[in-house]
Amino acid sequence: MRAIVPVAAVLATALALAGCATPHLEIAEPSDRQKAEAETALKFTAVGPPRNVAADRMVPTVNRVLRRVRLASHAVCTELKLPEERCKPMLESRVLVDPNKKDINAFADGNDNVGVYGGLVRHMGTDAEIAGVLAHEFAHVMLGHVEKKTTNALIGGLVLGVLTGVASAAAGSQDQRPVRDMTKLGWEIGSTAYSPEMEIEADRTAVYILHKAGLPLTALQSALVRMSRARAQRSSGAFSGTVGFLQTHPSDDRRHAHLISAMEDVRAGKPLKPAKGK
Repeated sequence: MRAIVPVAAVLATALALAGCATPHLEIAEPSDRQKAEAETALKFTAVGPPRNVAADRMVPTVNRVLRRVRLASHAVCTELKLPEERCKPMLESRVLVDPNKKDINAFADGNDNVGVYGGLVRHMGTDAEIAGVLAHEFAHVMLGHVEKKTTNALIGGLVLGVLTGVASAAAGSQDQRPVRDMTKLGWEIGSTAYSPEMEIEADRTAVYILHKAGLPLTALQSALVRMSRARAQRSSGAFSGTVGFLQTHPSDDRRHAHLISAMEDVRAGKPLKPAKGK
């Protein structure tokens, strides 16, 4: 019976954390048609070969599209009427390219900066695809997703640590290892709470950023198709790196269906719709 307590605590914590990441955008689930188109796109979208950008050309390659993405991100942030502290980083955050990192990944950190791994620059086929990934990461900064995940991680670690400590004390145990282990587990649960919804918000916002920047709306979709295929190659042993950009993201089908929905809304002239109460 005692072994059930931590499991119940995990479930209770996960459910509690679901309320800690309120959405910024009102996003409907894709239609059946959009889901079917997403499945087709994943299988049959044609993407050219990776450009295999040399290490000493990676920073200039990113910089070719960075200013356009910055200005477009700031414009979208302003249209959403987000606070200035959320819009200002669009123009001022640092974008750091690490040519030595082979993984296909990019990320936004707790200081509103964006990191890009060399593997991502090397595997993309166009400047627009890199712009799509940058737009996605700027959207994370704009919408405060990093702060939300950090807060959820702290809450998860605290709640599970306390619950496990209480259970251990009730059982008369002095061993602190279960408390440390469950605190870590709580942190991990919290740090990924609602991550798929955050990613979908960032994807949708990125499509609007690409539109503002005068870049192809399909750029992020092409980048994701390319990453999905690289992940499949890794599974078969043809690619030795990781595709970290996809590790905490929604399933490919659902994600691409949301991208198709976003692109159709942009073409129809529909603005991003803030969630109720935002």
